[in-house]
Amino acid sequence: MIGAVQSSGPEIYKALVELTQSIAGHGDLESLCAGLVRSLRQVVSFDFLGLVLPDSATGLLHLHTLTELEIPGSRQIGLPTDDSNMLGWVWKRQEPLIISPIEEEQRWTEMVAFLLERNIHSIVMVPLTNGEHRVGLLGFGSFSVIELSGEELAFLQRVASEFAVTVESYLTRQELVRERDRLEVLFDITNALVSRLSWDELLTEISEQLLRVVDHDIAALTVLDGETGEVRLLGLRPPRDLNVEPETKSGRPEGMPLAEVLRTGEPVVLNEIDFERFPSPLYRRGVEEGFRAHCSVPLLTRKGVCGTLELGRRSGIAFTDPEVRLLVQAGRQVAIALENSLAYSELAEIKEKLATEKLYLEGELSSDQNFGNMLGESPAFQSVLRSIQVVGPTDATVLITGETGTGKELVARAVHDLSTRSRQSFIKLNCAAIPATLLESELFGHEKGAFTGALAQKMGRFEVANHGTLFLDEIGDIPLELQPKLLRAIQEQEFERLGGNRTIRTDIRFIAATNRDLKQMVDDGKFRSDLFYRLHVFPLLVPPLRDRREDIPLLVQYFTQKYAQRLRRNITAIPSAAMAALTAYDWPGNVRELQNVIERSVIVTAGSELRVVLPEVLRSGVAVSPGRLQVSVSGERDRILRALKESNGRISGSDGAAARLGLKRTTLQSRMKKLNIGREFH
Repeated sequence: MIGAVQSSGPEIYKALVELTQSIAGHGDLESLCAGLVRSLRQVVSFDFLGLVLPDSATGLLHLHTLTELEIPGSRQIGLPTDDSNMLGWVWKRQEPLIISPIEEEQRWTEMVAFLLERNIHSIVMVPLTNGEHRVGLLGFGSFSVIELSGEELAFLQRVASEFAVTVESYLTRQELVRERDRLEVLFDITNALVSRLSWDELLTEISEQLLRVVDHDIAALTVLDGETGEVRLLGLRPPRDLNVEPETKSGRPEGMPLAEVLRTGEPVVLNEIDFERFPSPLYRRGVEEGFRAHCSVPLLTRKGVCGTLELGRRSGIAFTDPEVRLLVQAGRQVAIALENSLAYSELAEIKEKLATEKLYLEGELSSDQNFGNMLGESPAFQSVLRSIQVVGPTDATVLITGETGTGKELVARAVHDLSTRSRQSFIKLNCAAIPATLLESELFGHEKGAFTGALAQKMGRFEVANHGTLFLDEIGDIPLELQPKLLRAIQEQEFERLGGNRTIRTDIRFIAATNRDLKQMVDDGKFRSDLFYRLHVFPLLVPPLRDRREDIPLLVQYFTQKYAQRLRRNITAIPSAAMAALTAYDWPGNVRELQNVIERSVIVTAGSELRVVLPEVLRSGVAVSPGRLQVSVSGERDRILRALKESNGRISGSDGAAARLGLKRTTLQSRMKKLNIGREFH
């Protein structure tokens, strides 16, 4: 028990001097209190001693040190500085408090019951004050009832006054040490940030440095996508005993603490579970895994918040204000490095995109895909042009169908040129020309190491075509297993590179073309119906050349002049018989076949009149003989005569010969003139 003072007068002061000497030079508060106990027991008897200090973060009073008595969990209890408890009463009034016997105390029944359960019957508490500065409380306890005289109480108050100076000095030194440690941590974090580590490795290094001053069990870095508003997990350092690898590394932040941080630019500290405020399943999952305290700080740059630094604790110990301030400072350093990294990545992607576009454009310039610059006066072709004018200014998906060589790519370019994206890239990919194993990489790109031979990161056509138009030719050749990913990319305007987990958003106009019957392929199970209907927004059929024969003379003249100029030939005339033969031919290869025939004809022409090499003898390289031409001309003459006979000599009108032949009236009249038809029908 607390007993009587063993001496008085000068001996008491001698005891105080010895007490002061005994508590000097200790390195921590626990040994400091142990030294106090040894010295104090030479004068006063008691069973245990307790040191109570305020928490600067919460303002609550916490038991810091308890000698010779163990009360599990007592150090985690925080008590307010008011009359609701014994400690608060002494702190508020700065007066000593003697309660003996405890069972007679009526004011704090819950605390009295707590002490009696541990067989404690006497408590003496005195304030620790250094001048006007409140330092804490010093408590003495006994398992017996005591009677303390005024002289004994005065002695304990004098001890507390001397002890307060020592405790405050120690706390000041500790704060200076902590500040030094914080500065060292920030310095070491800066050194780590200038390294060439990956973000996962870098976060591990940052976390290990922070652990020196801020206890935590899990750490994460997130980055904000300014365009989509989504956040991406940049790095994660989970506990070794916990597998918390997320299914996806990007998503919406709503319902999570970091959403509030991104919105306000201020840190969010959670020292209690709060599902009402943060209903996100990810936050709930963290709680289920045992995390109780959470701190989310912003990564602030000149442009605003670019991400967050996240720390979590399983212990539930609250994050203090000094800890949060340190994390905010660390977040500013990480933000600078992240901003530079994002800027570098953005510049690298722009550089790669420009280089890729350059390759595509060089490929375009080296290929000859201009099928007559959209020449044609036939009703069938004019209908196509009207459709292009209707759909071009919109962003609607266009599905161009038609036989091989009809100029589907030219139609796609015309749609792009009439759109609001005409100043942006027109990126094409022939799906039939790329092996199935490489097609996914060509479409969506790949990360370094995604597969054998992937020695560097590569952008796909979807990424390069951002803000422009993507044209997929021969889309009927897309493998069935790749079609779901293509559908998602078209529908959601987002995708992931092969071997990557970062969702990339894009903004493209999509045009597809095919010479296949996609509807039949759907019925045969060779093409997904959902992809077909997603493509079939605005179907556009390009007619074969045999259905627009009146356009053939225009195309023949165009290609003749084009290749004559390129080959430096002076060709001024095209024989009428040759033109008639070319017009009469069905052209199974359509405009592409006609283009090739004219190019070869220009090559073999020596004079000023085009020497035509007809398609059916193109493979043998033999020029068209007059006899062969005459046969073709004769066949054309017979068809016109038959049509005139069936229409009773009428050329125009819905039942006229021109309509029966699928020609314009002026075209038919021109051909009749060349073939000397007309006198018998005047």
